[in-house]
This record gives sequence, structure tokens and C-alpha cells, in this order.
Amino acid sequence: MYMSVGLGQPQTQSDCSGWEKDPESFSRVIAKHHIRTELGQSLNVKRMSRVTQTAWRIEFPNDIAVYVTLAKVPDFVVAARWYPKPAGKSRFYTYSCTSDGQVVFTERQRP
Repeated sequence: MYMSVGLGQPQTQSDCSGWEKDPESFSRVIAKHHIRTELGQSLNVKRMSRVTQTAWRIEFPNDIAVYVTLAKVPDFVVAARWYPKPAGKSRFYTYSCTSDGQVVFTERQRP
């Protein structure tokens, strides 16, 4: 239910409030996107835990763990791979949704 879109590929945008109202599912999709773009792997989530009101720890096979924060929704989200060490850098993503409900992430500069 998510996609990464390259530059020059226009998409019909829609409301993302459904994702924003489901922080667990939204965090899962963000973490999977992050792992795919950082490590080039498509992995399934093993388990998730809420760390704070707006942050989640998402665990993948091979002891990979990603932390996602939704504190700045709807402006942007943040994801970082913390394990295995050394940790990856924090990446900041803006997002939009297509008319069929898919989330499109675009990496942005650190605010």
C-alpha cells in the first residue's frame, strides 16, 4: 500500500488522513519504505512496539530495527535504522497519497 515515485511521474493526490489516523499501520509502511531505500531489501515486519505517543520501534529479520516518529505529521515523518550498529542516518520524508490510497514518500532535507 505504498510506493516510491521517481521525479517526473505525476500522481493524482488524495487525502492521507486515513493513514494518519492509524499510526501503527502508517509507521509500518514508513519503516518498510525506509529499509527498502536504505538497504535495498523488502522485508516483512516481525514485531512493533510503541515507544512514545508519536514514536514506534519496528523490528525486521536479521536483528534490524527502525525507529519512526510521527511527531511532525502532516508536515513530514522521520525514520532511522538503529540496529544493527552502526546505525543509519535519520531520513526525513514528506508524503502524499494517491487516489487509490497508496502512500508516496519523498525524501527531504533535515528541517
